[in-house]
Parts: sequence; C-alpha cells; structure tokens
Amino acid sequence: MRFLLSAITAVLLAGLTSAGFAQDVIPVQVDIDHASFAYSDAESLVELYIAIDASSLDYESETDRFISSLPVQLAIVAASTAAVGAPSDQAIWADSVLLRFAVPDTNGLVEGQHFIHQIRTAVQPGEYELRLTIPADVAGDRPELELRRDLFVPSFENGESPGLSSVTLATEISQTTDRTSPFYKNGQLVRPNANQLYGQGIERMYYYAEAYGTAAIAGSDGEYTVYTYISEANRPQPISGLERRSQRESRDPDVLVGDFDVSILPSGSYFLRIALLNDANESVAEKSRKFFVYNPGVQREQPPGIEMEFETSPYASMPAEEVEQSLEHITAIANDAERRRISRLEDLETKRRFLMEFWQKRDESPGTPINEFQEEVYRRLQYANDRYSSNRRQGWTTDRGRTILRYGLPSSVEPHIYDREQAPHEIWEYNNIPGEGRAMFVFADLTGFGDFELIHSTVPGERTLPNWRQELMR
Repeated sequence: MRFLLSAITAVLLAGLTSAGFAQDVIPVQVDIDHASFAYSDAESLVELYIAIDASSLDYESETDRFISSLPVQLAIVAASTAAVGAPSDQAIWADSVLLRFAVPDTNGLVEGQHFIHQIRTAVQPGEYELRLTIPADVAGDRPELELRRDLFVPSFENGESPGLSSVTLATEISQTTDRTSPFYKNGQLVRPNANQLYGQGIERMYYYAEAYGTAAIAGSDGEYTVYTYISEANRPQPISGLERRSQRESRDPDVLVGDFDVSILPSGSYFLRIALLNDANESVAEKSRKFFVYNPGVQREQPPGIEMEFETSPYASMPAEEVEQSLEHITAIANDAERRRISRLEDLETKRRFLMEFWQKRDESPGTPINEFQEEVYRRLQYANDRYSSNRRQGWTTDRGRTILRYGLPSSVEPHIYDREQAPHEIWEYNNIPGEGRAMFVFADLTGFGDFELIHSTVPGERTLPNWRQELMR
C-alpha cells in the first residue's frame, strides 16, 4: 500500500469542526491565514484572513433573523529584534473587533459553511508571530481560544527586479467595481479560503497574486510569460491537465488571477506553483502555495494488491529531524512493548522502518491510498496544538493534548474555571473508549499558572486519585 504522508494536514483541516466535542463545550471553530503584498519602500501590506465555522457559533433571535457576536483579538508579535527593531514578544500591531454574523434561520446552516473576515495592515518586513485570541465568555461556557501562526513578511522591491507577492487561495474571484466591499482588490472581488481545503463541496480552486518588476523580463513586444501549475506535495512535476502558460502585457503590478478544477484530484496535499519566465524560458521568480484536497469519491491510481515497499516509500527518505519528531508523536499512542522498542532504536534506517511498520499495522483500510488512522492521529495533534500550546511547550505534549492524541476528543467537557472554592479544572467524559467503555478524566490548574495537569482518570494505567475532589479545594 502507498501512504500519502503529506495528506495528513488536509484531514487536520477538514476534520476539526466535526470532531467529538459537544457544540456547547467548544462553541467556535476558527481558521486563520495571511498573505503579503507590495505597499511602500519601508512596509509591506499584510492581509489576515479569518474563517469561522457558522454551525459552531451561538445565535440569538433578533426580529426576522438570528445574530451571532464574536469578540476577536489579533496581534502581530515581533519574533526577531534584528528584523523589526522591536523587542522580542512585543506586539507591533494589535486590533480588537466584535464580529457580527446574521442568518435568516439557524436550521438552514450546512456543514462546511463559513463566515469570512479580512483585515489589512502595513508592516515592516521581518519575522513575526500572528496571534488570534477569542476571550472566554463571562458565563464561562466558552473557554478562551488562542491560535498562533508564524508570519514572515517579505520585502518587495517595486520596479527594480521581477518578483511575486504571496498567493491568496480563494473560493471565489470575480471582477467588480464595488470598492466598498471588504474583499475588493485591484478590480477583483477575492473571497479567501483560510483553511486551504478544496474538493468535495468546493470543486474549483481560485488564486490571486501580484507580479512586480515585469518590465525587466518583458520582450520587445512588451510581454512576459507566466507559468502556473499544480503538483503533488512530494513531486515537483506538473499534474497533466492542471498547468497553463500565458503571455501577459508588462505592468506593475500585474494582477494574476485564475482557477483550476480540483474535483478530479484524489485526497491529499498539493502545491499551486506560479513562475515568471524570461525570454530563455527560465524562471526568474517563483511562489508556491500548499493546499489540501478531500475527494473521498476519487481513487488514486495504483497497481492492485501491491504492498508499499520500504525502498520506494516516503519513509526511506524521511529526514532525520522528521523521523525523531515522528517517533515522539507515536510514543504518546504506542503500547508498552512498542515504547520499549522505540527506546532501543539506534540507527536512522531502523527508525524509519519502525515508523512504517507502526502505521501500516494500524491502517484500517490497507487497500486505500491513505492511512485513515494516521490522519486521525495528526488531526488530533493539530487540534491539541491549536488549543493548548504556550510559550513553554507544544499543546500535544500537555496532559490534555496527550489525552486527545491517545483517546480522541471527549464526548463532553464540564468546565469549572471560575469556581471560588476550587482550583480551575475540567472534567472530561468519554462515552466509549474502545476496550475501556465509559471513562472520565479530571484536569486541574493546581499551580495557578494555567497548566492543567491530569489528576484523576478511570482508565487503567492512567493516574488515579480517589480523593481528587479534595485535591481541588483551595
């Protein structure tokens, strides 16, 4: 069987909103994305894209419609003093907005429906961290949510040499003269896709980019060449039928828009690649953008009945750093015997072979090109990182993150964050853990520093504390 390791991220993005948390426990699901464009000699324009799952919001009736209000705090934080001239971890830009969304009838909400919000700001080129925070509500029904993303803002040399902006992936692009639209840009209405997921339900992938300094590569006719194509994440070659070459009149900037039908692609990870070519057909500027496809009805072509051989598998060439990180990930879900084996692994090839064996024997559908169990584990890992990461550690290494990685999302969560007589804690209930049945986990912040550690569980092998309620008393 042939694995698609790069397809893991696609399912991370596709599956979070339908996972096992009850809606009244985690009431909002958010994706964020960004893109950078030329602005001035000293600053670049940064666009921030926020997508909120419509079905994960709470609504209140108002006249003939239903309204949902969501406070959102955004910050761009300096990551390097040399790059931006500001102390590390200091916000160089921040904004707070109260987003309001209206629907005629909450019964009409459908899976995959998102509200999109876009914010623009000018920032000096440099390395940053983008932070989005949704504060906990006053009643304590919605816990605080914080998402963090690395943000690199490049410098654009206007008119000096050929270059490309970031690539914005979108679900819709059309020409418009309505400059009042928040999605208006250079005569186009660009509706961004913040989670970069396409396929079932979103069959066309639209893209927007800007080319700069094209006069430097234009021929005597004043035109230059743009080559755009889609490739698989692990292969640089264009996919047949998903590439186009066009001659364009030189202008600065030159707005590049287009779309591809991705309904024919099997589930997995892909790159959209854009290149500016000179008269010798050489690439002088390139930009790529990763995106994900979920098409459960499209099968990947492969010889029937052939098991994946190590020498031709992605594991055979997996970098050492990725191997070590992957071994750390699987340790959280491995059994005792496997953990002992991991501790004895020494050379790189043995570790690679162990990883392949570990995931292969857990593949629930070995006849398909994707290991569904592996995807589910990495979906859980991303979920834990998004919610529990801090400056000190990644979310999946925390007790709550490890529990999600091993057992999945709980059936319900009972938060006790503001009890005056007890330490902040959460009680997680599972309706059915395979092999264990119903189970309970209690996580508490006993130190007051926001570290929720597991103090009690009914699952054999996990920490058990019969007097856990007394442990919570202040």
